[in-house]
Amino acid sequence: MGSTNNRLPLRLIEVIRTLFYTPIYVSVAGGFLEKEGLDVDFKTCPPEFGHPMSALNQGAADIAQSGIMRSIIASDWGAETVPMHFAEINSRDGFFVISRTNQDSFQWESLKGAELIPVGFSPMPWASFQYALRRHNIEPSEVDLVTGLDLDQAMAAFREGKAEYIHVPQPAAEQLLEDGSGHLAIALGPENGHLAYSSFAATNHYLATQSETVHRFTVGYANGLDWLSAHNATEVGEAVAGFFPQVSLELVIKSVARLKAQDNWPTDPTLAQPQFENLHDILLAAGLAKERQSYSKMVRTDIVATALASRK
Repeated sequence: MGSTNNRLPLRLIEVIRTLFYTPIYVSVAGGFLEKEGLDVDFKTCPPEFGHPMSALNQGAADIAQSGIMRSIIASDWGAETVPMHFAEINSRDGFFVISRTNQDSFQWESLKGAELIPVGFSPMPWASFQYALRRHNIEPSEVDLVTGLDLDQAMAAFREGKAEYIHVPQPAAEQLLEDGSGHLAIALGPENGHLAYSSFAATNHYLATQSETVHRFTVGYANGLDWLSAHNATEVGEAVAGFFPQVSLELVIKSVARLKAQDNWPTDPTLAQPQFENLHDILLAAGLAKERQSYSKMVRTDIVATALASRK
């Protein structure tokens, strides 16, 4: 590893603030990136950018948390180059379907004709949910979607009785369960198996010109993942609670515990091809991509390989 006396700046952004992205918060709050000589400016994507990918392209951020879905769709539409993904953050879907009524054993059939509020900030959660629906012989068109709501509006509408089901990330799911507004119907992580749900991406130019920063980041992130897998939900929750000042520590810990129990986060940052292809299957099934795009066009595995080798 190079000397960390020469500190390097890094601008890191995420799509939204959710405990789904706990691996990022562990890396930042645990000092794992700092220890590699990085001065990290971390924030949620500012509203003037439609998505972290546009922040990358406009030079407002260096590394972004994003779904590889964005690169697959851009490539499908004909983009010659797309931002490269190089380290996995989530290796499963981390969204949950909450039901207003308590069903002792949830029946997928009960979703037919039911009103459901889907996640609104990205097409990926709904694409993944559709994939699970079809596996249970339900056409997505048979579900009555209540759309156009942001997360706060969706939570309020559900609490007011506007829908029978709501599809949410953490800690929203835990908040609804805790206050008695709803009951857990579906955890989508175990339903859809391992897939490259979200990962770190950077432009080809940044990866080529700032390889030392990217290397240090990847080493620090890999160390953060090690810590995450070796510590229990209470320790992890306490480490990341500062990112969720509006949520009680107890609910942060419960959210982390639920995601940890379903093996939501990778133990090493490698974004392997099987997970990429599984995610691609979901996009093709949802009509978000028309043809299969090449793994090598949007994933670089050498960055993690070099980082892991340098730690030995």
